[in-house]
Amino acid sequence: MKDLNKIVKVLLNILFCVALLYFFTQNAFLRPYAGSSSKEIIAGLLLLGSMYANYFLLYPNFYEQNSHIFYWFLLATLVFITAFLDLAIAYPYISKFNASTIEAVGFLNYFAKRFLFIAGRNLAFNFFPFMFRERKQLQQALESEVRVVYKDTQLIDIIDNKDFRLIPKDSIYYCLQDGNYTWIYTVENARYSRSGSLKHLEQLFGKKDFIRISKQLLLPYQYIKKCNGNEVVMKKMPWQEKPLAFMIEKSDNEEIAERIISRLRVRSRKTDNMTSHRKSRKPSHPSGEKIKAVFLYIQEHPGCRCSGISAQTQFSSSTVERCIFALKKQGFIKHTGSKKTGGYRVVNTSQEKNVVAESAQISKPI
Repeated sequence: MKDLNKIVKVLLNILFCVALLYFFTQNAFLRPYAGSSSKEIIAGLLLLGSMYANYFLLYPNFYEQNSHIFYWFLLATLVFITAFLDLAIAYPYISKFNASTIEAVGFLNYFAKRFLFIAGRNLAFNFFPFMFRERKQLQQALESEVRVVYKDTQLIDIIDNKDFRLIPKDSIYYCLQDGNYTWIYTVENARYSRSGSLKHLEQLFGKKDFIRISKQLLLPYQYIKKCNGNEVVMKKMPWQEKPLAFMIEKSDNEEIAERIISRLRVRSRKTDNMTSHRKSRKPSHPSGEKIKAVFLYIQEHPGCRCSGISAQTQFSSSTVERCIFALKKQGFIKHTGSKKTGGYRVVNTSQEKNVVAESAQISKPI
């Protein structure tokens, strides 16, 4: 594809050169007629040479390196040299037909007028590559900024009932190309349109979270359930009777299928590791000081509940519940009354010293 783009660019440049040379041989208004086609072509080649020297040599080597003054000086020098050579080619023929005009205004005035006219034309032509390159740089900068915004905010712009809005990138179920528009389907069973090609959307999203399986389809990895060779099966949504399945239609379908399967394996291993970690993780046990504080509070406030203990001791509800579980297991406290109105009480107030002494033992796993 890159080689094809280079070939197209070369052909376009050749076509532009031929058109410009033809323009010069037709005795155009911006060109003083030199008297023969060969001289006209030489004059045209001078202008082409100055344009491409500006585009490939002067501009990238000086202007892009912030040597702006030096760049404009070199460009002006190049323009004036080409204008002088241009007139040197054409003047012998011009002087024969404009002798009366030259005698009336004087040779220097006539030459200066023609010189500035040709130099202005050359400068105008040299602005074309300048503007094209500036536009290209601006477009690249904007696309770079857009990619940063999409990456950081995780939002994508869409058109909803002719109104512009943003939706989360994580809500995209799949993207479908249809002519000059891209249809975005979400997990909430909504469909939105977006101007532009699927290739542009793929560049914005990147290849980390999305994969393109055909010319018309772009899928997020997170909603792919499995891949059976040439078929990709999506996760079933609540509003679906059965999960969607798409065919991989690209020429490199084996490589795409392998990438999807590899990604699914990685996701499966992560899920298994998280599950095993949760199962192997033992519940934490409160320290002896926290158990002692909860016991003393219950002793001073018989009938208190977990919420009151948590509010006064500033321990979390889960910490208070673990302390109470440890105290109940050792027989230091008990719950009296109903579940709604009852509370915790110390079984025997004389056990306070034992609790204080054995709090370290209670804090160990039971």
